[in-house]
Amino acid sequence: MKKILFSTLFFCLSSLMLSAQTAGKTYEYRNGQWYTGLEFASGTWYVVNGLLTQKAPVKIDSIIDLTGHWVIPPMGDAGSSSLLSGKTATSMAKQYMDEGVFYLQILPTTQEVRKEIQPKLNQINTPDAIFTSGAITCSYGEPFLKFEGPAQDVPNPADWAKSYDKIKPGRKLYGDAYWFVDNKDALNANWEKIIAQKPNVIQIYLLDAQVNGGKESKGLSIDMAKAVVKKAHKSNLRVFARVESADDVRIGIKIGVDGFSNLPGNNWDGSGDPSRYEISNDDLKKLVKKKTPVATLLSHAQSTVSRPAVKEFQTKMFARLLENGVNLIVASDDPQRTIRGEVNYLNGLAKQNGAFLIKILCENTPAAIFPERKVGKLKEGYEASFLVLTDDPFSNILKIRASAFKVKNGTILK
Repeated sequence: MKKILFSTLFFCLSSLMLSAQTAGKTYEYRNGQWYTGLEFASGTWYVVNGLLTQKAPVKIDSIIDLTGHWVIPPMGDAGSSSLLSGKTATSMAKQYMDEGVFYLQILPTTQEVRKEIQPKLNQINTPDAIFTSGAITCSYGEPFLKFEGPAQDVPNPADWAKSYDKIKPGRKLYGDAYWFVDNKDALNANWEKIIAQKPNVIQIYLLDAQVNGGKESKGLSIDMAKAVVKKAHKSNLRVFARVESADDVRIGIKIGVDGFSNLPGNNWDGSGDPSRYEISNDDLKKLVKKKTPVATLLSHAQSTVSRPAVKEFQTKMFARLLENGVNLIVASDDPQRTIRGEVNYLNGLAKQNGAFLIKILCENTPAAIFPERKVGKLKEGYEASFLVLTDDPFSNILKIRASAFKVKNGTILK
């Protein structure tokens, strides 16, 4: 039996920890502080056939001493858009892995881009990823301009309004990156084509649906959103909804969506009455009861300028959601970055409460992306994927980036 002392582990990675060499080996990880979902507890775990167990196997290939180190599940990003360029996909996938983000839910993109980036993912040294279909919205609703502007040589969002008459008739990416569903005939006519995109998740837009559902620049009407959810569930597909107001959350709960891609008011500019973004106590109880995943996506409100009123509102809202036990998850929806910006922002809102953030990042988010897999926990029979940290992440969540090494499905990564 080959014994590996942790003090020398860092210096032996180049020869010992190549994926091809470690795959299939049986390991004993002793003396680490292992995340339990509430705290860290000292213990010994074994990796057998890529799974975690506390039952000692007959044969152990290597022993790794984790004294003075903390072990947590890998993180997830439930709204990734930074891999949507073939030119940067490889580097962004590496950046996710370097930061300990192993699980991605890719937001709507073109089928050409998906075809290009998908083979680069779901490897032992790249994140595991699922894809949404083209966004389902009303005619000329969000995210029509997001896709059609660049497709028609108007890449700058600041120019979309003045170029709208040029962009609107084009619809180059209709039936690819987005779908217009204004009535049941359109839904029925397009559904098989949507399914042909082989989505893992359906993405719909509910933007002030009670008042403006089905109107240009908004999203689906309530009736059509309900019809899409029904169709998706019959096809064994989950539905995540992009929302604008607290009423949209209420509607989403009522029609049975499986998750929310953002919190209401995530793009609020700080003017006017924020009450339209305040989720009611009754709806909070329903979210908690159903364990519905809700992505925060709060940092976007501060992306261009500082908005003190917005931050004050978000701080109170975030605390309220945490206190009630809402199943919060993390999404970036940033074309150039991973979840780092959102994590930094949430860290400030939570007043550096690492325990809450670890649960959101490492437990809730991976489970929301891959609900059928045993990920997001360090438990008997779960996938042996984890990060070994050099510092206690409860004291400062940002130390989560200082990993000594990473393990994915039992393979120690270089």
